[in-house]
Amino acid sequence: MRSRTVAAIASLALLGTLVAHEAPGAALASDVIGTFGPEVALLATRPSGTTTSLYLTRPGDPSAPAPVATFSHLEGAVVRGTTVPGTDTVLAVADTSPARDASFAASIFRIAPHEPPALLCDRVVHASRPLVTASGKVFVSRGTAGPELAGGSLRIDALTIDEVDRDTGATSTMHAFSGYLTFLAGSFRDEVLLYRVGPGGADIVAFDATSGTLRVVLASVPPYARDFSVDEARGMLWFEDRHETDSRRWVVDRVDLVSGARTRIHESASMSLAPHAWPGGGVALNPDGRSGLALLGTTLDVRHPLGGGVDLALAESAGGAYVAFLHTLPSRLPVPFTVDTATGEASRIATPDGTRVTIAGFVPDAGGAP
Repeated sequence: MRSRTVAAIASLALLGTLVAHEAPGAALASDVIGTFGPEVALLATRPSGTTTSLYLTRPGDPSAPAPVATFSHLEGAVVRGTTVPGTDTVLAVADTSPARDASFAASIFRIAPHEPPALLCDRVVHASRPLVTASGKVFVSRGTAGPELAGGSLRIDALTIDEVDRDTGATSTMHAFSGYLTFLAGSFRDEVLLYRVGPGGADIVAFDATSGTLRVVLASVPPYARDFSVDEARGMLWFEDRHETDSRRWVVDRVDLVSGARTRIHESASMSLAPHAWPGGGVALNPDGRSGLALLGTTLDVRHPLGGGVDLALAESAGGAYVAFLHTLPSRLPVPFTVDTATGEASRIATPDGTRVTIAGFVPDAGGAP
């Protein structure tokens, strides 16, 4: 009997590198102070804590932020979240159901400043992140565990991608799959992109967000893909995967979402590349998995602004003027910061002391400006 299913293990692997390789001289660069950008929504949890709080704070402002909302979950739960475009509402996923197998132990919450939290639905994949499209539709990955199989065979789970009404919590299944993993890779036009892993291998597909009509983007990819990012303006999907023939190599590929053409952009011995489609073209990544952020395919010169480590891009502001990152180092709490995509200037984001934070996204100013 396994204490954790393939779905839970794979979903953790796909959510981004949270531990970086140690780099000589690596620093948190507390002196990185840039211009104040738009406010960022942070979710902060104390290690082994049973609550998570929402903070709205402006990059570059050294003031200690104050919580604007708090919700409860299981002790030590992994928390992921995303903002609803054009609002200060956050949709957060955290474990709520005590169980030996945590694969589908999470729930999705609606969190808004100075409002009581609302639990929308349960059976959500552990450590997953909800997807909110540009039109405001909300999708989550959910599932029901299948029977344990003899002989060490991997369990087959009943997996779904459900649309969730963010006001009522009502759900509607848009895609069903029997296998190990369905991962929300992003959205493109009116489609939701999925990475699926099952007994027959892995693929990338897209379904219409209204009708559920499915099309295949890539019929076969190695079953180790992670860190998906969409450049909607150019119709491109970026992601990391293991090399097809060399298990010691990791690659960053770009896929044309219309034609399916696949282009290899980068290779490394590190699995901590964490690519992100850069606003205006090109890609942000960690070329060697230990020295920090760099850009490829753009004239902007940004190089490891917070020193060695791994920088994970988690959000973009409206119009792509800023990108928010988590700077990670071994045995240290992650440090959030933003980069101005016009100048390359970095701004550190103040966080509550002693908390592990994740970035949910950017929020509009009180006057409505993004």
